[in-house]
Amino acid sequence: MKRYNYLFITLISILMTFCTSSSETTINPLINDIWALEFIKGVDYQPDSSSKERPIIEIHLKENKVTGNTGCNRINGTVTVEEDQIEFSDIITTEKFCSKSIEQEFLMSLGMVNNYKVEKLKLYLYEDDQEIMIFQKID
Repeated sequence: MKRYNYLFITLISILMTFCTSSSETTINPLINDIWALEFIKGVDYQPDSSSKERPIIEIHLKENKVTGNTGCNRINGTVTVEEDQIEFSDIITTEKFCSKSIEQEFLMSLGMVNNYKVEKLKLYLYEDDQEIMIFQKID
């Protein structure tokens, strides 16, 4: 009888481990990358003379961290990803002056995002069903 109890407990432990590890794989691992902005709120992003760089985000899933730049200032913050849900929070930036920059729209848009998909080397960020931003994989 003790032997059956031991086998039952072992089997339950294995099943719990399997279930736990399979739920972790529901996050698309391709999101863990560097992404350059292509579209924002339906408009093709075109850098102007005041933009020093194309806005990018770099997602680090293991650390729940996002880094990058707004085209002018550097950003750091938190990213939370569960299945197809994503949230950017606690975003801080450096404070260089940026004339005619899309920085405020970029930061506001990141704050609106709540889900995503990765398809054909592009990261699509949505607020509910509305497409907010599209990024291209760059590394």
